[in-house]
Formats: sequence, structure tokens, C-alpha cells
Amino acid sequence: MLDRFATFLDRHARVLLTTHENPDGDGVGAAVGLAAHLKARGREARIVVTPSLPENLRFLDPEGWIEAHDSEGVHRDLAGWPDAWVLVDASEPHRMGPLFPAFEATGATRACLDHHLKDAPAGFDEEFTDATASASAELVYELVRPCFQGPLPPVIAQALYAGIVSDTGNFRHSNATPRIHHIAADLVGQGIHPARTYNALYQTATPAKLKLFGRALEGLQLRGGGRFAYVAVTLADLAACGATHEDLDELVEEPRKLKGVEVAALFSEAADGRAKVSLRSRERVDVNAVCRQFGGGGHRLASGAKAALPLATLIAQVEAAVLAQMGCDIV
Repeated sequence: MLDRFATFLDRHARVLLTTHENPDGDGVGAAVGLAAHLKARGREARIVVTPSLPENLRFLDPEGWIEAHDSEGVHRDLAGWPDAWVLVDASEPHRMGPLFPAFEATGATRACLDHHLKDAPAGFDEEFTDATASASAELVYELVRPCFQGPLPPVIAQALYAGIVSDTGNFRHSNATPRIHHIAADLVGQGIHPARTYNALYQTATPAKLKLFGRALEGLQLRGGGRFAYVAVTLADLAACGATHEDLDELVEEPRKLKGVEVAALFSEAADGRAKVSLRSRERVDVNAVCRQFGGGGHRLASGAKAALPLATLIAQVEAAVLAQMGCDIV
């Protein structure tokens, strides 16, 4: 697959890289690593994210390559710039959010580079997916590492290591394979600092974020005899704490810390009026199967979805689907 992707990149001079709405460490890290690789090979490469680059990921963009989407300004004619548009770390075009209309309108060759489970990615001219990879950053590493006899350029090494850390939960999740540990060891051997990376990704909370976590956990709900735990956050909760949607990062992990919980969920109201769910499974339950019922997806043990439903309705429907997947009575 990566040989095909390398050939695809060689056919194009101007490559636009985007990732899913509300970018995470893997999407950004993989995009930065790929952009640096393309630039080193004489290609023009741009990265556009929506709505903006989260504060805790800005250390991955030392060159200032990443552009925050502005459909009414500098990106009004974005669709006409590239001859290839690659969606990184997602294989569903609608996950691009406000960037989707431009993606749909572009005359560029449209492709995806992804590692999430998907039956058949649609909406692309070419697709490059490998669900056996732990992270999209792993795919970029496998693509670029053979191109360098010695160490990778620091910007690539840091971006890819951060992407791997982000999607493996700092090597805590089931996708922390032997291969990904070998890759991480190579990057650390090149000078990447694990502690500094962890601190940059996870130790930058604001008082507003901690207040939001406390407010959400006060409303913790347990279902299925304590096997399913969830919290919910409304727009009013965000406003009351002075928090933003960025502050929801990692909140879904808190209910999973409870003894006996097999599945944890974070429900939230999105700024566009839709409702969102993030699901995490400890080991046994396939939450990807649940999220696909609502037009979402991801990994077997970590998935999400966004639906045009009131928050209370999405909570009720996802709760029923999770309990059914777990084989529990709906109570």
C-alpha cells in the first residue's frame, strides 16, 4: 500500500494535507511529517486544519506550516490550489467538517491515508488504508524512514513520535504493538525526549479545563451493572466553566478508570448543533460496531460519532446500543 502511496505522491507537485475536524496528535503529527517529507523532495505542501491547531499541538509546528481554515478569507479558493488533496487520519470525507465543501468541489485528485477500520472508503479517487497500523504516524514513518540513511529531520521525528504517543495513549492501549515500540525506540534513539513530548501533549491543562472535568464527573452515570459509565457536557457547561471544545480532550478516559467499567463514553454538544459521542472499551467490547450505527467509526476499542440529534436522544440511543453490544439488559 505504501509503495502505491509513494507513487501517488510522486505524480503530484502541489499536495494539500488536511485531517479530521478538531485535529488530534496523530492527525497533526502524520500531516507534519508527511509535509516535511514532501518539501524535502521538492514538492509544494500545505496543511490546513479546522477549526484551528490545538494549543497542546503547536509544538509540532515549529515552521508555522499549519493554517487554520478560513473559508471567507485566505482559503476562499482553497479547492483550486492543489493537484492532490490527501485526507490524513480519516477515511470518511464528512469528518473534515467545514472543509468538506471545498474537498467535494476540488478538481484535485482526492485521496486518504488512514489506519481506522472502514469497510470501503468512499468519496476518494484513491485510498490508502491499513487498519493493522497503530497510528497514521506509523504509516508515514514507514514511508519516509527508508529515504534517510541517518536520523530523520528533527521536525519529522518529533511529529511522528507525538502522533504515535497520542494514538496509543502513551503506549497504554491495545494498539501498542511490538512494531510501534520498535519505531518509538528508533525515534528516541534519534534524540526525541519522551518526557518532554508527554508534558507538551498532556500537561498543559488550564483551570477552565479542570473545572469542566469536575462539573462533568459530578454527573457521572453508570449503567449495565456498572459496566458502562458515561459523562455528558453541554454547551452551557462549557460556557459556565469558561472552557472550549479543546478542553474535552482526554475526558472520556476518566470514567474508564472505575473498577468494573468495560465501556466509557463522553457525550457532548457540538458548536454546529449536532451531538457527539466518544467511546472507549477496556478490552472485550467492540465500540466501533456501535459508532458505525451512528455514521461514525474508528478502532475496535476507541471510536466516535457525530449525529444530527439532540444530546439526550443520542445518549439514549447509544446507551441502548452499547448495552446490547455488551449483552446487558437495558435498564
